[in-house]
Amino acid sequence: MSLPIWPVVTENLAEQLSAAQGGIVHPTQLLPYLPLSLRLIEQTLDTLTESQRVAKQPINGLSAYVFKESLNKPQQNFAPRQCVYSDEPLSDHEHSAISQDVRQKIETELSLMAAHDCWPAEAVWEHELIYLANNLTAAVTASRIAGHSRLSFKKVEQRLATLKARGFILCERKQNNWELPPMRYPRPLYKRHDQFIRQFPGALQEETEVRLLKALGLSLLILLLCFALAVTARVPFPFVLFGGLGLAAIVFIKTFRAPPKPLPSV
Repeated sequence: MSLPIWPVVTENLAEQLSAAQGGIVHPTQLLPYLPLSLRLIEQTLDTLTESQRVAKQPINGLSAYVFKESLNKPQQNFAPRQCVYSDEPLSDHEHSAISQDVRQKIETELSLMAAHDCWPAEAVWEHELIYLANNLTAAVTASRIAGHSRLSFKKVEQRLATLKARGFILCERKQNNWELPPMRYPRPLYKRHDQFIRQFPGALQEETEVRLLKALGLSLLILLLCFALAVTARVPFPFVLFGGLGLAAIVFIKTFRAPPKPLPSV
């Protein structure tokens, strides 16, 4: 059985990206290129620190990996013309670092992993929040991010706090703005990653739970209103009971089966 290639691709990508950035790379900077969770990226890069070539250390409050061989090299735009794994020419080098064949192999490997690993549940919201924080203009506050996110405001605050505690994002205290290391996360890349990640049930578990609670809450409210109508307006109870149950069932099904909230353009 052959070994998976996604860890090697992650390592190669980090090394080449660091060479264009003076020897320093942050885990979040790899998200635009790979549909991985930050945990998988961090675990892979941590293995590199077992050698003397790479060191992990915080830089300006952000988790970073220092590739010593590339330290102090002139910084340049990272736009590879060859796949970081197979050296195949890239047709879309401006927004990609891996070939289509390599991408398909990685997605196949991640699909197999999803059966026993919770990476989709992590990756779905990590990519969403990093994409929004990277593309929103002006003040990138939690409320602005929540206004564009599929998550609730409370969940956005909790998730941002988690990312901050792990060194993936910074919060500027005076303006309460959220900041990322220098990176570009174009919408076409995010849509491709999001569509792939959201095909796994684990990525939708939290969203499904929210819809279920909302559907149950609305159904219960309808039943309570029907009972109140029976008492105050003296409507026959059997009529109210069966009518209320039917209406509550319809509302429950429509609410629970509602399509996920699309991510607005930013």
